[in-house]
This record gives sequence, C-alpha cells and structure tokens, in this order.
Amino acid sequence: MYDIIHNQRGDSVSQICPYIDDDVQETARIGAKEKGPCQSSYVNEILKKSNEDRPPNELLMSLGSWEDDLMEVPEELPWSLDMKRKTL
Repeated sequence: MYDIIHNQRGDSVSQICPYIDDDVQETARIGAKEKGPCQSSYVNEILKKSNEDRPPNELLMSLGSWEDDLMEVPEELPWSLDMKRKTL
C-alpha cells in the first residue's frame, strides 16, 4: 500500500510503509545520520544504486516471450564427434 505525496520541491513521490527488522532500521538510521538528510533519502539512494546495473523491466518481461527458432535448444551432438584429447 502506498500514497502519493509531494516533497518540499513539489515533486510527486510515493510513500511506502515496509516492515523491516530492527537491525536494518538501525542501519538506515545510522546511515542517514552520517550522510543525511533523512532516512527516506538515504534508503531512496540505496535503492537507486542497487538498480543502476539492472536491465529495464520491459526487457526482463520480454525474455522468453519471442516465438521464433532463436529460443529453441539445439540438438546435442554425439560424443563421437568430439576431438580426441591427450591425457595430462
């Protein structure tokens, strides 16, 4: 469940109420105190950084949805065609 609110700059932001362990809450409190300005901003920055290297959701949702031969697993070749190797 979330609500849409506006921050001090007038930007629209979502407000969420997650349930977290006490030790995670303490980590967020300490991190926000060190880096400021508040726990919400601190957690927001952590979440943004955790998603920087993640592909876009549109791409993730499309995986496996193509109906063409590119997604078929090729037939496995017999071992008899494998190159002869030397024992080390």
